[in-house]
Amino acid sequence: MGEPRRDHYLEPATDNDTETVLEAAIDDLGTLRGLSWLGDAPTRLHLLVSLIAEAERRLPQAVADARDQECSWAQIAELLGVKRASAYQRYHGRTARNRTPLDPD
Repeated sequence: MGEPRRDHYLEPATDNDTETVLEAAIDDLGTLRGLSWLGDAPTRLHLLVSLIAEAERRLPQAVADARDQECSWAQIAELLGVKRASAYQRYHGRTARNRTPLDPD
């Protein structure tokens, strides 16, 4: 028998630490790109969206790594803040390294 169905999920954690790291990342990326005035709202928006896009690009590999370390789809879903079925549907075909695409756990 598998893990019980979950009808809830945990939100990703955001707090002062997360905010501090993200602010530093925005500033650092702006500096690396040679943007002169980081207080400009469109510049900050560009930088924030760039960081979000990079994080989203990395998610499939992070999920694959979690699966390689024997995390279940339920555990991964909880970490992603979604239901198990959503995590499985979104990532199962994109993360398999040594698994069949329909790995059920």
